[in-house]
Amino acid sequence: MPFGDAIQERDRTVSEGRPRRPDQPPARWYLNPGLHLGINCILMTAAELCLQVGAKEASNVTVPGWIGWTGLRGFISLWTVAGIGVYLGAFANWLYVLRWVPLSVAYPLTTAVQVLVAIAAWLLLGEHIPVTRWVGILLISGGIILSAKPVAQVEEKL
Repeated sequence: MPFGDAIQERDRTVSEGRPRRPDQPPARWYLNPGLHLGINCILMTAAELCLQVGAKEASNVTVPGWIGWTGLRGFISLWTVAGIGVYLGAFANWLYVLRWVPLSVAYPLTTAVQVLVAIAAWLLLGEHIPVTRWVGILLISGGIILSAKPVAQVEEKL
């Protein structure tokens, strides 16, 4: 069934009070690819920040030598566990995005995470960002804007 027909069928099902079939897409606001790509970028940024805080926190804990060289020390921190949990949420959201948006369109837009992580690390973690990195962030942002045009075209089809 073409996507437009599925939406019309869903609208009829909802208006008649019948339960939604599994192959019918959910409400229109939830299908917005820009919304889900944005959610995914925010979740990935949050996960990276949690992992950074967890890694720093765990580095101050004394552990047996075998744990230190394996890298398992990071799991001592709840921040690390939270970061992994947020990554899992981002993964589930990403699978939903890929259901509706072509990979060649969606993936380039995830480079926004590079910008968001740098800005969040600067604002929330007090990391220093040199001018050359700010220039790089501006260039990446320009590329994201150029890549966003196909997403707008996909949204128009929805």
